[in-house]
Amino acid sequence: MKAIQIYKPGYLYVLVHPSNPNLYKIGVTVLQPEKRLAQHNNQHNKYAGKIVKESGQKWELKAHISVPDPYWAESAFWGATHFPEIPYRKGIEIEIMTWDLVQIGLEAAKQAGVRPTPASYPDYVYAYTASVQKRLEGRGISLLGYVRSMVSGRSDFRCENGHEWHTTPKLVADGEGCPICGIGTQSLTEIRERIKAGVIFLLTHEGRPGYFKIGLHLGAIENAFQNWPFGDWQCHRYRNVEEVELAITVIWELLGLPLPHDQEAFMMDKKEAEKAFRDLTYVIQERTAATGRVKEKPNDSNR
Repeated sequence: MKAIQIYKPGYLYVLVHPSNPNLYKIGVTVLQPEKRLAQHNNQHNKYAGKIVKESGQKWELKAHISVPDPYWAESAFWGATHFPEIPYRKGIEIEIMTWDLVQIGLEAAKQAGVRPTPASYPDYVYAYTASVQKRLEGRGISLLGYVRSMVSGRSDFRCENGHEWHTTPKLVADGEGCPICGIGTQSLTEIRERIKAGVIFLLTHEGRPGYFKIGLHLGAIENAFQNWPFGDWQCHRYRNVEEVELAITVIWELLGLPLPHDQEAFMMDKKEAEKAFRDLTYVIQERTAATGRVKEKPNDSNR
């Protein structure tokens, strides 16, 4: 795993719209707030820009503060209001609220400082982080920090043009590029082919009770079912995997059998075979986590 990049200091800013003195846009940036303001007023395909286009009036910079950890400050801002930091805001963060409430949020952001760095992360965090970093290779996008959840949380990203954004990791991992310049956009099929992602199967056969086979398919699982490559053998269990070679090694270890080169059928108790498949994901996470901890810099910060 590549060394985790630490956050950059920046600004938390507040924009107000002339159409309503209580309509505010809260945002963070590493650019000068005035430059970010100009982007909002000219990006008419974005939510804030659509308001400009529809009303004919531009956003105005109401306030901004310098913060050492922008997204931590942003989280503190919303946490001090009665508006939760909802993951599916998708960067919109425009609300109708009083200026008194905005000031409460600003004060909380000023006091937020930087987020604490835990001594260690759970195994799944290192596994998610490694997966996203692998999918970003060659796309001109860097992950800033760690990934705690692929779908219900958000992480920070930076493109090689210097743009930073905060979004659901799975969206970027599955091919979404920079929302400002578009760099790094790639189809999910291309990503899967490039990283050689695949599916590992536990196969059974009606004519051979008590026997199992391990099957491996490179590509999406739907393609495997459309063009079934295993003849009369049927899918009993499967797991999507990105580290295909590691997955093959681990599954045979869990089955307690030497790694075969011919992938022949083997006889085993059904419960033992199923348990091996249940444990596969967790063992891969443990090994990925061990690699991540070795490569992690002692001074890396939690974003």
